[in-house]
Amino acid sequence: MSRKLSAAVMLVFFSCFATLQSTAAEPAFDVVILSGRVMDPESMTDRIANIGIRDGRIAEISARSMTGMRTIDAKGLVVAPGFIDLHSHAQYALGYDLQALDGVTTALELEAGVYPVKPFYKQREGRTRINFGASVGLQSIRVKIKTGIEDPQSPLAPFSHWADILPRKAEWAESGLSPAEREDEDRLFEQGFADGGLGLGVLYEYLPGMGRDELYGVLKVAGRLKAPVFVHARAVERADPDHLMAPIQELIADSAATGAPIHICHIGSKGLGSVSLLLDLIDSARKHGVDVSTEVYPYDAGSTAIGSAVYNPGWQERLGAKFEDFEWPPTGERMTAESFARFRRESPGTAAILHHIPEASIVAAVAHRGVMIASDAIPLVNGAGHPRGTGTFARVLGVYVREKQALTLMDAIGKMTLLPAQRLENIAPSMRRKGRVKVGADADLTLFDPATVIDKATYRNPAKPSYGIPYVLVAGVPVVDHGAIVATAFPGRGVRSGAGNAD
Repeated sequence: MSRKLSAAVMLVFFSCFATLQSTAAEPAFDVVILSGRVMDPESMTDRIANIGIRDGRIAEISARSMTGMRTIDAKGLVVAPGFIDLHSHAQYALGYDLQALDGVTTALELEAGVYPVKPFYKQREGRTRINFGASVGLQSIRVKIKTGIEDPQSPLAPFSHWADILPRKAEWAESGLSPAEREDEDRLFEQGFADGGLGLGVLYEYLPGMGRDELYGVLKVAGRLKAPVFVHARAVERADPDHLMAPIQELIADSAATGAPIHICHIGSKGLGSVSLLLDLIDSARKHGVDVSTEVYPYDAGSTAIGSAVYNPGWQERLGAKFEDFEWPPTGERMTAESFARFRRESPGTAAILHHIPEASIVAAVAHRGVMIASDAIPLVNGAGHPRGTGTFARVLGVYVREKQALTLMDAIGKMTLLPAQRLENIAPSMRRKGRVKVGADADLTLFDPATVIDKATYRNPAKPSYGIPYVLVAGVPVVDHGAIVATAFPGRGVRSGAGNAD
């Protein structure tokens, strides 16, 4: 071989070797999570493994060594799907941050919903840390029809925003709809669903003017569209088993008759001392083919605007509660008849806290097979409010799994992730990639310490973040890092109905 040829061969060899070295040194993944306890509720996998994330999705789960641009040491931590909250009215920046610190990667406004739908999504695209979305709000549609007011915010977020139309005798809440108005109601719902709304949200108890025939009519539309309906069940006359069964029976009957999938919101506050009976009713309906589901938040108190129709005269019998069961968040004081009347008159948009849910009912619902966990988060006003928007998910893990041992860790994770994802995936295909830890799934992940995770928010300090959740990733981007919010991270995306989410 000539000297020139030998030199050329050596040059090619060293060039290739350098390229191989460079390629080998290049990180294979954007993010690598090492040595975590990977728990996937779909496959029931529970093992120590490494996870490689690329382009916002899980690219590999294995025991082999991995390199990434960012490496997270997850030794001693559970790596779970990011928690999915189907019931969050806290659709604003602080609300998203507090939920992210509680392990939530997707927070959806499905009970109250919004109208119109498009502006709700447009306002948030590229500006949120976690994923967001909303149903089409029947209450907001009624407001539009009766008053002309149109606002793409949840009617519960914040309450004060809607104080001008909240009066207890508001026509949109207290009156029925004419045949022409019902046609408008159906049309606006269909439009909102086509615009990406995740089904229909019905605040039945807040709308005493809405008759059973109106609900049945709009559910026929939902059944035709195969759109899920998220319902705050109607009010009862008395908080005894006989009366508490009736609203749930109505929803099951309407679902069976129309084919509309029904999701019953916060079974704890709607079932009170009869939760086990109502869960048996729901289970039996499901066995006979009715598409019905439910959820619970792990607190003994509910909360809503003190000026709403929920607290119209007769509330003591309907809710099985007394004046002293009310807590006024701005001061922490328990109410009397006089203060209740004054607050209701002077601050109708402020959310009061009502302690009236038996702890035994909460345990029964949290542990019951198929019951999802959802926060019913509401905005904090001047730092006051209900802690459920801050601590729901950590509380289930710390109190009901670790301390009370009411359910297994895998069951709890499934109630927070897989079940909510499955509830929506028929209309929102992107949800098929959430709620799981598997190759191809979105890298929406929550890492927590099962030995220490706990809620820290209280009724007097509802903004105190949960503890024991050091990392939360949305689309592979850390939004909580070493237990702190990453202020520059806004990877959240809108979850919409339609094939547009199948990408």
